[in-house]
Amino acid sequence: MGKKFRAGAKILDKNYKVGDVVKVQTIIIHRMNTGFAKDKSTGKRLSQFYVTNETIYYNDKRICDFEFGVSASHNPKLKFPVKITGPVTIKVVFEDNRGNGQEKRIKVYPK
Repeated sequence: MGKKFRAGAKILDKNYKVGDVVKVQTIIIHRMNTGFAKDKSTGKRLSQFYVTNETIYYNDKRICDFEFGVSASHNPKLKFPVKITGPVTIKVVFEDNRGNGQEKRIKVYPK
């Protein structure tokens, strides 16, 4: 996977135990471009450049997909619930329309 943007993921809740539902937040630092903007010096349209999807895995089992389109805002941020069943790894995979991607992992150790 190429690395043309930065991404992050974290659990927002501080104290949680097995059986709790926690909030996970992700952010993609990505300069989204619709394809309508023009280069100021040349006047030519800039090509589309946007995040296409974000996939969430819970111990390597895919639990949800988020699809983005060209109209998504810069640096999209998502929050979603996840039920904690024990010590796990939450993996988040981000991709854009040019084939760039990035993966983030969160190690979860409930109390």
